[in-house]
Parts: sequence; structure tokens; C-alpha cells
Amino acid sequence: MRLRLRWMLILAALALMPVSVRVTTGTRSSLRIYLPITGMPAQPSLLGFQSAPDYLSRPEIRARAADLGARWVRLDGFLWHEVQAQPGGAYNWQALERVDSALASARALGLRPVGIIRGAPAWAGVVPSNCAAIRDEYFGEFAAFLETLAWRYRDKVDYWELGNEPDVDPGLVPSDSPLGCMGDVNDPYYGGERYGRMLQIAAPALRRGNPQATIIFGGLLLAASSTSDPRMGRPERFFEGALRAGGEAYVDILAYHTYPSYSGQPLLDHDIDQPSSWQPLGGWTAGKAAFLQEVMSRYGVQKPLWLNETSLICSSNSLYCAAPDGAFFEAQAQHLVRMVARAAAAGVSQVTWYTLEGPGWLWSSLLDERQEPRPAYVAFQNMARMVEPFSEVRRVEYGVGIEAYRFVRGSKVVDVLWSQGGEPRVVRIPFSRYIGAKRLDGVSIAGRIVHTSVQLQVDFAPIFIERRP
Repeated sequence: MRLRLRWMLILAALALMPVSVRVTTGTRSSLRIYLPITGMPAQPSLLGFQSAPDYLSRPEIRARAADLGARWVRLDGFLWHEVQAQPGGAYNWQALERVDSALASARALGLRPVGIIRGAPAWAGVVPSNCAAIRDEYFGEFAAFLETLAWRYRDKVDYWELGNEPDVDPGLVPSDSPLGCMGDVNDPYYGGERYGRMLQIAAPALRRGNPQATIIFGGLLLAASSTSDPRMGRPERFFEGALRAGGEAYVDILAYHTYPSYSGQPLLDHDIDQPSSWQPLGGWTAGKAAFLQEVMSRYGVQKPLWLNETSLICSSNSLYCAAPDGAFFEAQAQHLVRMVARAAAAGVSQVTWYTLEGPGWLWSSLLDERQEPRPAYVAFQNMARMVEPFSEVRRVEYGVGIEAYRFVRGSKVVDVLWSQGGEPRVVRIPFSRYIGAKRLDGVSIAGRIVHTSVQLQVDFAPIFIERRP
């Protein structure tokens, strides 16, 4: 989500994972049959970030990544058109050197990488562009590339994402766009059925190259829950189109993206109170999750959800972004904590912030232009320290006007809470259960002991309370 289309906007679940069974045919060749089994990919952590390969290889970025507390990194740059310029041509793996360097950095940092595969060669696309859906007659070429790619990176990448915001028509973005490309405004399901057919050849190919491969449905833009302008088609039906084509049996994880935009109101909850088509469904985070879960329910499908690209952005021509009071960056940090808590409670099993390195697209990054931490970096860091690893998260009650989520960590819990609307409120925790409290920047909060309880003031900025259940 990095181009002019943005301006038009502004888990426990069961999944099918193929297992490889080798059948000997009496010759050197063999046949692998892929059978569905019930399972769910291992989730080592909730929190991740995206980084451009060229940046993650830089020492100052690696140092910031090491201190962040994330366990996932989403990497763009596995581009088919750069590796195979001609049909039937040899693969130019030197085109992926910058990705190789980033993967080495990710390995050294203990990060689990997610690789985005995109970039159809012009000769293989439905339109002559590197940003296009693949024509059916070239699915075989694509499958051969994917199998070789997965084999080449079998010890480095297990998680593969097929496309980035595929629910965008290529006519709305440039020919080298890093987003979109697979939508079709003239199709009732916006090109989703072609994407579903592509999954049927792509997923088995990746698993032939790496039987441990986990396949991610390209993170959906989901510009709106319902499109009223007939000239824009029905992009919200893209995912349903993929299900109609039988694509659900070939993916393990469904991903989506959210980008609310800062309004200049520091006490506005931009996740749920900013006007959008997602507001009636519960906001950007939970509303999009609910939308996708409803579509899956209608088709009898269950997949884990990832929010694998998100931030609070600020319009490039806005005076709010770099205001001396830093209100936007404080609002961004608070948004991060609220959004992650809501996502986890909504059944989202991974959240990826876009991006780590600065200055970032529309001020979205955790680091500034000097690669120094912004408040959102500190909030991310402290949320990771406070809530992970956790075994369960659920909403809990702290009284009127308080929104709170409980992360269970063994014999202790961490509650993340804030005052709705910003009105200061007081919460009380039995002294026998209270361990401590911190602001989102990690600074300890001194509670007031009254009789047998500890009293804390809660404002719009989230706080963490560590306690016994």
C-alpha cells in the first residue's frame, strides 16, 4: 500500500496443510501426492515488522531490529520478472543478491522471514506489465520457477506470500508497482477466481521445492467493505472469488492490511472511531477480520488470520505529521498498542508493522530518517517485553469507560488498558494480586495504596498492569 490507490481510501483455527507422500514408480522419477491434513502452522510470536532488503543489511538497522523484540520480518523482493526475463530462459539468481543479504541478517537476528513473491514477467501477464495477473497458459512456467525458488531457499524461508495486495487492478497502479496487479474491475469477483486457480498450481510447486513451506494468501488491501462506484468494480469480492475457484485448500494463512490515517485529533481512536466503511463492523483491525471471517464462514472455511502490513499513517501534505509537539508520533505509538491488543483478541495470530526503517512511507515507520526510534518503536518494544510469550488473550472488564485486554503468561497475566475517549478514570486492583504497572514507554507507574487495593489512573494512553489472575 504505497501508491496513489491509498488516496482513494483515505487463532486458533484449523487449516489444511498438505503433506508430501512419495510414491515410487520403478524409475528414477517419482510422484508426490499432496494430501490435506488438519493442522496449523507454528506461531513463534505475534509481532513482526517489514523491512526493505537493502535496509535490513545495514548495521544500524540490524542493531535497531535486534533491540525491538520482534520475531518476524516480512521481506519484499522475490521478483519473478527479474529472475526469468524470457519464457523458458535461465534463472538469474544474482537478481536476488540483496534478498540473500537480508536473509543472512534475519538469520543472525533470530527473525523468521516471510518472503513475498510477485512481479510477473511482461510475457506472462494478462497485460504487458510486471504488475499483472498471470495468464493460465503460463501457470506451468510459474510453477517451475516457484519449485526452484523454494528449493533454493529451503533452509532459509518456510513462509511464502503470493502477491502483495492482489485485490487491486493493474490499471490503477504503475507497471512496476509493488502492490496490486491481480485484480480485474470488469470481473464480478474482481479477478479472485484467477488468483484461486493460480494457488492450485503455485502452492504444490512451492511444497515440492520445500515440503515445510507455509503458503500465505497475498495480504489483501480491502479498500472498503462495499464499493458503490461501478467504475471501481467490486474489489471486496476478490477473496470470495478465490474461494469459488477452490483456492482455500491451497493456502495455510489469510493475510490483510490496514492503514488508518491520522486526523490531527490526538484523542481520536483512529482504529475504531475514524469514519470508514469498516467502522460499523468494528473498525480497521477487528472489522476487517470480522469481514474475512464471515466470508470464510459462508464457504465453510477456517484459516488463521495475519495482519501482515499495518501502521497509522499521516498525509504527506499534512501539517500534523512533523508538528513540534510530536502529537502524531505519540498518537501512532498509542494506536500501535491498542491495535495489537484488539488484533490478538480478534483471533489474528501475527501483526507486522510497516516499516522498521525510516523515514517511512507517509511517516509510518518505527524509526525516523536518522534511524532513531520514534515513540512507536518504544511502544512496540515494551509491548513485546510485557505480553510475550502469551498463551491466551481475551477482553476483560475494568469498569465503565475502560477497554482492557488480558494476555495470559503462565501464572501471571498482563492487562493492557486505556480510557475510552480520554476521560481520566481510576481502576482498582486487589493488593494481593498486583505486581506492577508501566506506561507504554516502559516507565513504571506508582499506584496509590488504599486499604486493600492499588489504585491507578488510566487515561487515553494505554498502560500495562502485571498482576496475578
